[in-house]
Order: sequence, then structure tokens, then C-alpha cells
Amino acid sequence: MATKTQKQELVAELEALFNKSNVAIVADLSGYSVAEITQFRRKLDKSNAQCKIAKNTLIGIASAKGQFASLGELAKGPTAVIVGLDDPAAPAKVTLDFIKSVKKGEVKGGVMEGKLLSAKDLKALADLPSKEVLLAGIAGGLDSGARGVAGILNAVIRDIAVLVEKVAEKNSAA
Repeated sequence: MATKTQKQELVAELEALFNKSNVAIVADLSGYSVAEITQFRRKLDKSNAQCKIAKNTLIGIASAKGQFASLGELAKGPTAVIVGLDDPAAPAKVTLDFIKSVKKGEVKGGVMEGKLLSAKDLKALADLPSKEVLLAGIAGGLDSGARGVAGILNAVIRDIAVLVEKVAEKNSAA
């Protein structure tokens, strides 16, 4: 059994993690082996996310003050909290893919920007393209717009040059 000091340290660690996170996902990972949990955590590390397993009361205490206050509603039974530190879609995608591949556990829900998300909402979030893909699409759209404007300006300049040339030919012929 953890001592009061250990529990306070865990709550402080969870609070610090919640303060720098933008999404928190609650999952039931019961039945997982240590090797499977380790493999899951490694996949989360690549997505700039972390998995913390703690008692529900400690999760409730740690999340009570900030945007993740709703986590207490989801923290029932065996609970693991997955927090995303960067792209909110990445931890949802990794978690759902891992649960699907191992065929154990389930996602209970999550919290993002203070709003409670259902398991269905998290599936929709996981289906979103990554932040990099979205930014590349925006950049491509901006680039194609700039190319179109440059093409139009070049056409106008070319048309003026052709017009000046025709007028010069007409004046020299006359």
C-alpha cells in the first residue's frame, strides 16, 4: 500500500501532466501483460503522449482543478489515463489501434478542452488526419493560390507586351 507521501507525489505528478496536456483519454487496460503495457507506452512516446495508471480517487484529486475535472466521471473501475502533450488526435489513434490489435481493453471516454468525449467521439478524433497532414494541405492550398495569382499577373504582363509590340508594328508600318 502506498504511503500518504507517495500518494501526494503521484497526485502532484498527475497535476503537472494534466497542466501541460491538451487531451486526456480514459481506458480500461485490465488483462494486459507488463510487456503489452510497455509496448503501448513506447508507441505513445512516439506520439508525444503518456500513459499513467493510478487509483481513481488520485486521478479525481489531480484533475479536479483544471480543464480535466470531468475525468472523475470516467474514472470508474480499472483506469489508465492517456494524455496527449501535442496533437490531440495522435494518442486517440494510438490507443484505439493498440486496443484493436491486442483485442483487450476498451476506451471509456476522454476530455479535451474541458469537454467530455464519449468513446465514439474519440474514434472520430482518431480518424482525423495528423496535424502535419492538415498543415501540409493548408500550405499546399496557399501555394496553389499564390501560383494562380502569379500566373494571372504573368499573363497580364505578356498581353501588355504583345499589345505594345503590335502597336509598334502598326506605327512603323504607317
